Amino acid sequence: MLILDWMKENPVSVTPDMTLRQARRLFREHNIHRLPVVDEKSMVVGILCTTDLKRFAPTNATGVEILEALELLETTKVREAMVPNPVTISPHSTIEQAAQKMIDRHVACLPVTDAAGKLLGIMTGLDVFKALLDLSGSDQPGVEVGFFLPYKPGTLREVLGKLRNSGMRIISVLSSVRGADMRKVKIRFHGDDEESQNKALEQFRDHPGLRYWARGDEFFLKEEKLENVQKAAQAAHAKEQQ
Repeated sequence: MLILDWMKENPVSVTPDMTLRQARRLFREHNIHRLPVVDEKSMVVGILCTTDLKRFAPTNATGVEILEALELLETTKVREAMVPNPVTISPHSTIEQAAQKMIDRHVACLPVTDAAGKLLGIMTGLDVFKALLDLSGSDQPGVEVGFFLPYKPGTLREVLGKLRNSGMRIISVLSSVRGADMRKVKIRFHGDDEESQNKALEQFRDHPGLRYWARGDEFFLKEEKLENVQKAAQAAHAKEQQ
C-alpha cells in the first residue's frame, strides 16, 4: 500500500513569515493539528503543531496576561516556533515504511514531498492506522482466525486450502515471522452464512497451531500456553513430513 493512495493531498500550509495568530486561525478553521511550513517555492522547511503554540499562549492566563499572549501571537513568526527540517516521506513509499519512520523518529506526521522537497501532501499517524485497518479487512464482516505455524513451505497453503474448499472467501491474510522457525498468521474470511462459517471453523478445532478465532462479539482462545501451541504445531508438521 503506497503513501500516494492514503496521503491528504494539497494540505493547508503556512510560510515562515506568517504570524502564529494566523497559524492558529488556520488550525481552528480546518480542525487540524499540524501545518507544513513551506517557502515561496512550496519547498518544505518546517512543521508547526498546535502544541508549539502553547508556550506562546498560556491556557490559564487571565486579564493582562491574555492580552500579552495575544500580542505575542501577533508578533511572533512561524519560523520562531516551527520544527525546522522535518522528517518527510516520498509518495512512492509504503504505509509500513511510514509507520516505521514515525516510530524510529518519534514523530506523529510526515509531510509528503517529491524528490526535490516540494510539498505534495501529508501523512498522519491516523492515516496510517486507517490504511492498516483497511489492509487487515477488519471493517468487513467475517471471521478472524489466528494460528502459529511452522515457518516452512506449505503450512499456510494447507490452512487456506481448507477454507477455500469449505466455500469461504478470503478477505485478508497477514503473516509475520516469530523467531527462526515459527510465524504468526491472521486470516479473515467470510462465508454465505453463520452455519457455513461454523463448519469451516470446526475443521480447525483440533489443529495444533490454532490460537484463537473471533467473530463479532464471539471469541475463542485456546487455553494452552503459547509455548505449547508452538511446540504442538512444530511436532504435527514434522510428523506429516515423515
